Amino acid sequence: MTTGPEREPEFKGLGYLSQSIQRALDVLEALALPSSVDGLTLTALSAKLGLPKSSTVRLLANLEVRGFVEQDADRRYHIGLPLFSIGAQAVVGNGLRRRVHPYLEELAYTVGESTYLAIRHQDEALYIDRIESPQPVRAVSPIGAHRPLHATAVGKVLLANLDAKEVELILARRGLEPITEYTITSMDALQERLMQIRTDDFDIDYGEYDRNLTCAAAPIRDAGGNVVAAIGLSGPAWRISTERVPDVVSSLRNTARAISAELGYQAGPVDLPEPVDEEPEGEVGA
Repeated sequence: MTTGPEREPEFKGLGYLSQSIQRALDVLEALALPSSVDGLTLTALSAKLGLPKSSTVRLLANLEVRGFVEQDADRRYHIGLPLFSIGAQAVVGNGLRRRVHPYLEELAYTVGESTYLAIRHQDEALYIDRIESPQPVRAVSPIGAHRPLHATAVGKVLLANLDAKEVELILARRGLEPITEYTITSMDALQERLMQIRTDDFDIDYGEYDRNLTCAAAPIRDAGGNVVAAIGLSGPAWRISTERVPDVVSSLRNTARAISAELGYQAGPVDLPEPVDEEPEGEVGA
């Protein structure tokens, strides 16, 4: 199973890689996909991996005995809780997360909406930290969740740092799936949007991943000016109105600049964004 670019090319041909271990990791990656949230049967998992059932059973047995895979009453396989613990340790140990966390808390308090930190991982946006909105109605993008790059504000901010060829390669692997009627599904339109993000230094979308949400994101840069992450915020479309957008985006960009400055990046003055003319209609969502 291939979910992204080839890994660890420096080890190829040196006899270090184990086919069994690689296939066991393929099992875990397949079960961790958003499309597998309800679990996978042995038949479905074998088909997804392109392996015989006998081989898949052996892999599952070894993972199940360690608790990394669990089987429910309907004989569907799921990711086991020990992996949650391992993943939590990875998040806790992430130095970037530790440095950004206080800024996310302050931003959530300032704008009254959920805030989060995302990085690019396996051609998707991976959420590695999150602060819940103090409001009773809030958006939900849990820590550890993956979201498509082309359909999210943080994702497009991360894509905007890449050259056009790399963007094309990523989207050739992932596609431009229409999540909602507002999702960008044209490569030309997406490239145009990425050019605008490079100019504005932020992105805002209305309902591109969830039609009832308004989301905004800005890049985090290191001392060399490389975009290493994106911070974002989101809330119900009726609460982040077009009138609020300039103030919300200003707070977001100032926070991103403060984080980048802590990482050693030097930037110029921030310009306030112009109000957006329209947004999609929708009911309250989270």
